[in-house]
Amino acid sequence: MKFEIDWLRSVEAVFTDYDGTIAPIDIARELSKPFSNVHEKLVELGRYIPIAVISTKDCDFLIPRTDFAKAWACTYGFEIRVGDVRYVHEDLRNWQDKFRELIEIIQGIDSLRNAYLEVKHAGVLISGLSIDWRRKGSINKDALESVIRRAQDLGFRVIKYKGHPFIDIYPGIPIDKGYAVTKLKELMNITGPIMYMGDSENDISAMKVVEYPVGIRHKYNENLELPVKLWVREEELPEFLDYLLTSLKSKIH
Repeated sequence: MKFEIDWLRSVEAVFTDYDGTIAPIDIARELSKPFSNVHEKLVELGRYIPIAVISTKDCDFLIPRTDFAKAWACTYGFEIRVGDVRYVHEDLRNWQDKFRELIEIIQGIDSLRNAYLEVKHAGVLISGLSIDWRRKGSINKDALESVIRRAQDLGFRVIKYKGHPFIDIYPGIPIDKGYAVTKLKELMNITGPIMYMGDSENDISAMKVVEYPVGIRHKYNENLELPVKLWVREEELPEFLDYLLTSLKSKIH
């Protein structure tokens, strides 16, 4: 695909989702990392403009895998890191007992033992949970629904993704990726246009508060509609980032 997009020259920062955007969805957590050709382009891009990663993963997972970034909004924005600045949401401490209760419930369900329970942290605090059945391939839907109902009864927010083999569970605190974008923009002192890349419903709030939302299309979201300015197919992302680089270099030189 040939990209000829005038607005790319005005991009002053790139914010991006992780799973399904710069890294594959259908791979075990411990093997996850950005596509090598995408990582290469992002490293080069980071020499020209700041890059931030906004993800449902925690910072301990994200930061070692995204060395091209200058900032991270982890576990939905409950923890934000910019340089030496570390911000943890002030209400997170109030949810620790409920998290421990829900973890005990999940671990007590035999039919979920083969699914991976990811406990996400912001420092010493639990900031979120993920039930992930990518390695298993399927999950007991009745057992999963019982966990979802119990989590909601406790006040948690449960995020399900169309076609994605995992769910996320977060405190019922009114924040989203749009909040994370706004907070990062402030902490990073960004005043110009931001391009945000994402692939799921979870990215909509972020896409609505940036100038240039870009959707990444792959086999798990073929029919998904998002409020984007442009769709880029997963396999075309390196070429798209290369075009962005060329546009930025031409502006400088």
